[in-house]
Amino acid sequence: MEHEREEKRYSDYFVVDIGSFSSWMISREMAAFVERELDRWPRPTWIKFVDVAGARVRLRSELIRSVRQSSAEIRGEYRRFSRERDEE
Repeated sequence: MEHEREEKRYSDYFVVDIGSFSSWMISREMAAFVERELDRWPRPTWIKFVDVAGARVRLRSELIRSVRQSSAEIRGEYRRFSRERDEE
């Protein structure tokens, strides 16, 4: 029996970090929205978005530490970088 490989839906996503132990994965479009909200002045107190699993999230904008891209290519480069450091 052949198993069909499911196409990866989330090879390219963005991560909203709010601390060492909390983050949400969001789509490129949602990341653009969050970044626009963070750039507004005055900055909104709350930012609402939807993560890649469809969960609605509402958090205080002051808690967002970073919004960063995470693609398969970028993650591969980080793994390569880490391996090279381990070989030193």
